[in-house]
Amino acid sequence: MKLIGASIMLPCNEEWEILENGGVVIDSGVIKEVGNFDMLMQKYTHCDFIFYKNHVMLPAFINAHIHFEFSKNDTSFCYGDFGKWLDSVMANRGEVLKDNTQAMQQAIKTQKLSGVGSVCAISSYDMDLSLLLDSKLKVIYCHEVLGAMEKDFTQQALNISKRLEQTLCLKSATFTPALALHAPYSVNPKIAHYIVELAMRYNLLLSTHFLESAQELQWLSTNDGYFKDFYANNFQSLDAKAHFNIDTFLALLGDVHTLFVHCLHADLKLQERLWQHGAIISCPRSNLLLQGKMGANMIIATDGKSSNIDVDILEEVRYTLFAMLGRDGQQDIEQLSQNLLYAITRNSAKALQLNNGSLACGKSADIALFKLQFHRLDNIASNFILHAKQATRVLVNGNDIL
Repeated sequence: MKLIGASIMLPCNEEWEILENGGVVIDSGVIKEVGNFDMLMQKYTHCDFIFYKNHVMLPAFINAHIHFEFSKNDTSFCYGDFGKWLDSVMANRGEVLKDNTQAMQQAIKTQKLSGVGSVCAISSYDMDLSLLLDSKLKVIYCHEVLGAMEKDFTQQALNISKRLEQTLCLKSATFTPALALHAPYSVNPKIAHYIVELAMRYNLLLSTHFLESAQELQWLSTNDGYFKDFYANNFQSLDAKAHFNIDTFLALLGDVHTLFVHCLHADLKLQERLWQHGAIISCPRSNLLLQGKMGANMIIATDGKSSNIDVDILEEVRYTLFAMLGRDGQQDIEQLSQNLLYAITRNSAKALQLNNGSLACGKSADIALFKLQFHRLDNIASNFILHAKQATRVLVNGNDIL
């Protein structure tokens, strides 16, 4: 067993709590007890212990949606409009994906330095698999499927089955295979049904981009607009029609626990339906760059560098704080900051079905420590978001990963 303490502890439990000189006892990778450091030291006399003065201790953060394979991108894609961005991705993705190992390694390093212990990685080609297996991060690994044309189904099914078979046997305390349907505009019904059946058969989490753009909403609703030209230009399909509408796509998913990413064009009624299926993941900077909208932000992730300037979760939260303060007359910066910390801890853990996201008895010992001195306790959440820069230590299942 070991005991770790810090001047300030933010457990991110159900009720917002601030513990001065807090401590966490770790036993076999699980939190055994949380409380005052001195009292815990008296109780667990044979524990190895360390106290971090002028530090903040929180649950290790969770990046609930990230594409590592596009980490080499900087100026290859266009922003400001979803259609222009997607056209630029289609034209330039080959060069961005080429020789990308070093960039992916740096993106993994960025996760740890920004206090992230868990990631939900969306992988189109499994280029990042070996790197993530070696990363010591807690990884939910979503094999992503794209396939607009039904004529390619046999090869698509063989490919995804082979990819999934490779990782099912690698499942561990820090690695969980999962699946992803890229988006309803980019998968044909046959492969989509096959993926859902695989998710049900192996009880896998499923992720999908959904209603990210006005163009997607128009396509699913009217079979017209940008995607009509997209199919004609990229697949020589002059009479293409949407494979799904909103209702048929949700019906396809059945009872599979699904992460719906972006959802910028889902109204409140539809958002309620999505939460019944699983959860909504927001990527605020990506959303702003491609659609000029923020998103729900109950759960926050960075997306990949294909639609972001970096994959630093602290920067993501900082940008979100500034943007949301200027929206809808939002004034209570401390309450907003608390909600944003929940969005990368407790809320994300629940959505990803992970046993972490808060510092509490029985939770996985996934912990982040940041050097930061506080002179008052009534604005800790906002000042943490504004001033925290780099983690001093990150643990996953009680093991150091930084």
